[in-house]
Amino acid sequence: MKFKVKSFAGFIFLMLALFSVLSCKKEYLPEFYFKCKLNGKEYIPDNCANCRRAIVLGDSVFMLNANRYVETIAFGIRDYPIKQKTYMLNEQKSYNAIYDNTIGNPPDIFKTDSLHKGQITITMLDKANRIIAGTFSFHAFNAIQNKKVMITEGKFRLKYGIY
Repeated sequence: MKFKVKSFAGFIFLMLALFSVLSCKKEYLPEFYFKCKLNGKEYIPDNCANCRRAIVLGDSVFMLNANRYVETIAFGIRDYPIKQKTYMLNEQKSYNAIYDNTIGNPPDIFKTDSLHKGQITITMLDKANRIIAGTFSFHAFNAIQNKKVMITEGKFRLKYGIY
């Protein structure tokens, strides 16, 4: 009887181990990507040539934008040099973010400011291969419409152009 109890206990242990391995969800991301949640719903840009774009100007300005039909999420950072670190997105002209939905009338342009802030963290900056990666989130405000948007769980990995 001891043999059966040990075999049964081993079977249960094996099943629990297998279940825990199978229940782990690993997120698949392509080599280059941009994604986030816009007010809790998944936002993935279209696949056009300029729908996911990162640019570094003279090692002192970093611009990132993503487009989905008429919606744009964009960031601007001015720092010398652009480096791996967390930048606070706020009212300063050096660090800001916007969400723009060009269909709106009046315009649906939401910006970070002193009350509606966020952050973008550059986690990887490979200057040799021109690849930049990071995470971001922010709250932005439209003063004309008195509305807010929340951009959360953002992440990107893109080739960048140098100008």
